[in-house]
Amino acid sequence: MKALIGELVQKADLSEEQAAKVANVVREFILSKAPEALHGTIESALTGERIDSAFDAAKNALGGLFK
Repeated sequence: MKALIGELVQKADLSEEQAAKVANVVREFILSKAPEALHGTIESALTGERIDSAFDAAKNALGGLFK
């Protein structure tokens, strides 16, 4: 969500507090329209948590191949 908030601050000229509120409204809207089975994936995409950890895991697994 930090990236989305940063984009809103920069491109929409919002304060960080306003941008955080907008980001949360957008998050809730998307989750309300998506099937519940996708909620975890959506949350991960918005927070970047699983994406980063998946990337790190892949990097660590592949790192040994190139030594």
